[in-house]
Amino acid sequence: MQQRDPQTYLTALATRAEHTRQPDRATIELTYGCNLRCVHCYNPTHRALPQELTTAEVCSILTQMADLGILTVSLSGGEPSLRPDIDIILRHARRAGLLVSLLSNATRMTPALASLLDETGVSRLFISIYGATAATYEQMTGIPGSFAHFLQGLDCLKDRTFAVTVRMPVTTINYDDIDACQALTESRGFKFQYSLDIHPRTDGNRAPLAYRLAPNLKTALDARKLGAPRAAQAPDTCSSDAPFISCACGKNSFAVTPYGKMNLCVAFPTPQYDLRTGTLREGWDLLKRTVDQASPTARYECTVCDVQGSCRQGRSDAWLETGDMSACLPHFKEWATLEHRTHALLDPRPAR
Repeated sequence: MQQRDPQTYLTALATRAEHTRQPDRATIELTYGCNLRCVHCYNPTHRALPQELTTAEVCSILTQMADLGILTVSLSGGEPSLRPDIDIILRHARRAGLLVSLLSNATRMTPALASLLDETGVSRLFISIYGATAATYEQMTGIPGSFAHFLQGLDCLKDRTFAVTVRMPVTTINYDDIDACQALTESRGFKFQYSLDIHPRTDGNRAPLAYRLAPNLKTALDARKLGAPRAAQAPDTCSSDAPFISCACGKNSFAVTPYGKMNLCVAFPTPQYDLRTGTLREGWDLLKRTVDQASPTARYECTVCDVQGSCRQGRSDAWLETGDMSACLPHFKEWATLEHRTHALLDPRPAR
């Protein structure tokens, strides 16, 4: 019998699902409640409001996901461990046959919670790291003492059955800490990745963009860390390639907010289909139509742009910042231009 490693299998499954327009993965934001107040975060409130999904509603959505053919589901927040019913949700996801990954800041991690993740078969835990010192970390999170809790949380995750990946969102605050964050992570035996993606809040507030690195710093960092583990562009991240919406959104993935709204992805909160009044299958049909009917406006420049091949702007970036998926954002145009020049300098092939 031929055997494949899990990632190869999941990649092949995602490719097939995208061609058939059959969803194979999804994200549920279990809560917007969070014990941190990170300055760069796209969370619109950081508070768990009464209108968030109930335990029964979350479990119903998980069941519908399994019935629809979803294999992998990411549970995120906010901080998902703030849900008092997290154990019920994890156990239900396992009974439904879903492969679960969890996103957390680890500051609330305890031996008991880590054991629960083991017991319920969580496949991967993604942890955020915001700095390598208390000063930097807490300037990012806004919460005194949070760095010590983070380190304690990491210590609870040693020798677990699930994989742990520690991801660093790089900002103007923690830019100088990236090497130290990587060393801190790897000294504990965990995989390290960094990300340059900073988005507006999902309610359109642009405040997080004040902490986004300038394009020249992004290019310099990528060049310096060439071959290092920068987080690959997420499969649900839009790009500027053709067709107009070319990512997995509405093709084989989607996201659900804490209020039960079904969207293209976490960073692309549309069309806001209400799962409290309809079914997941009906919502998926709407998402597919949303993608298929999206078309460029007069502001669309990608097809004639000289640096389009180096551009990392997605439809969601333009939509969140301007309300128009076709808009060309100066930040990404400058970044793409610098990337294009850098690649040209590094490419040993003669110019044509």
